[in-house]
Amino acid sequence: MNIKQIDELAKGIDAALDRNDIDSIKIFLIQLEELSQNDLTKIELSKVSFFKANCYSGIRNCQSIEDLWNWNNSSLEKEIYQLRVARSLLLDIPFGEDKTDLRFRVTTNLASALNYIGRFIEAIDLWDEVLEYAPKFAMSVANRAYALSYYGKHLYDLSHKIIFLNESYHQTKLALKFGVEKHAQIDVQNWLKFLLTMHNWENVQFQPQKESRGRSKYERLYRTWCLEHKLFLNPLNDLWKDDIAANDIFTLPSIITGIEDVSYGSPPEVYGIYNQLKQEYISARYMLFEAINESQMEIHFSDKKVLLYDMLDYRKYRLWIEKIKMAFLSIFSIFDKMAYLINDYWKLNLSARNIGFKSCWLKNQQLAPIFQQSKNLPLRGLYWISREFVGIEEESALQPEAWHIAKIRNHIAHKYLKVFDGFVDIEKLRKSKNQDWEYPINDKELLNQTLKLLSLTRSALMYISMAIYVEEQNKKNELGDGIVGELELYQINNAQRL
Repeated sequence: MNIKQIDELAKGIDAALDRNDIDSIKIFLIQLEELSQNDLTKIELSKVSFFKANCYSGIRNCQSIEDLWNWNNSSLEKEIYQLRVARSLLLDIPFGEDKTDLRFRVTTNLASALNYIGRFIEAIDLWDEVLEYAPKFAMSVANRAYALSYYGKHLYDLSHKIIFLNESYHQTKLALKFGVEKHAQIDVQNWLKFLLTMHNWENVQFQPQKESRGRSKYERLYRTWCLEHKLFLNPLNDLWKDDIAANDIFTLPSIITGIEDVSYGSPPEVYGIYNQLKQEYISARYMLFEAINESQMEIHFSDKKVLLYDMLDYRKYRLWIEKIKMAFLSIFSIFDKMAYLINDYWKLNLSARNIGFKSCWLKNQQLAPIFQQSKNLPLRGLYWISREFVGIEEESALQPEAWHIAKIRNHIAHKYLKVFDGFVDIEKLRKSKNQDWEYPINDKELLNQTLKLLSLTRSALMYISMAIYVEEQNKKNELGDGIVGELELYQINNAQRL
């Protein structure tokens, strides 16, 4: 079957989706699965995965209103998985070789699915990726505008809320100017009108102010690198790569607690846990930055006068390689420590021995009732991040690369991660070597996976703060006119010069 035949099949799928014909959609899924077993090119395989995702999306969209807040959704899992498979295949194809906008549609749909489950930070990053190459791709502009408003809604800082809503308005206008697809025009126009009921955004002008990125050249280089990769714990870094976002200002919102829960005027311990998570994150981030810079330099003095034997297979032994490994482990450990914060704030009463980022959501192997009943969007996003992680022998319903991350972590911590030069054929090595105690990887892949994990950790740290903000707003509504006193929190000295 060639691409034209696949496209003909796609027309039938679109027609079934338009009429919400679930039975036909399920038949098309069987046909697509059979088709994927054939000898297809990467472009053809990516199309098959893309159309599978569309089918699963159609099934999801036919669900009842009551199911919209269902935290476990098998159709959504499969949709995200297939879109990631399609995206991975397309990334291996030189830009423009496919001669279609398929990669833009795949990435736009993946972003929309992530936004739906509360992972709007990662969604915005994907839409930004599309718009870097296709700045007038209207559906990415429009969907990104929606996500900016959801993002802003969950921020505790009023000035940040206003900035995000303002940006949402202007991006929605831009999407209509570029021309969104016909089926979406009315919804986008209505969204623009809704935003205008809040404020006349036409009169709002905001220019990011100039600030110092640091005194030394090295600090400025570091902060510029963080901005470029959107690694600051600062919502504005998801909008701009300007000086104003070059700090880690984001923290937890104000928390209402009973007087009996505050000992000797101390803040709730949840602030201390979050402090530690932030510190570990920014320390791992800097360690990774150092490793990247040292990889471009001559051999570090600590690597000199060290007797090591050449194994004649282009393995690498360097301080900067070990720094990446240490950063990887440190980043990975933040997730399980985050589970302690979830346990503490949501009062899950889990045993300290049994707390983990994957398991803290469960009770008797099922999603705990406190989460099942929750309409807390960023909390749901955090839960879906936990679904990304698997054991070394497991497969993920969401992430095709999940097993790879698990193997890297396991071999750094307990076994033998063999790091090779970037030009070595790693896939060939993995097939020929004993992966029970050793696992080969090249330096570029190790760096890229660590950077991805760092970015995911940043999103998680921000979601958990936003999730707590939602809970605190609910508490305020329940208290009504009840008496609430205030306890001022003091900044540590190194935060004074933000």
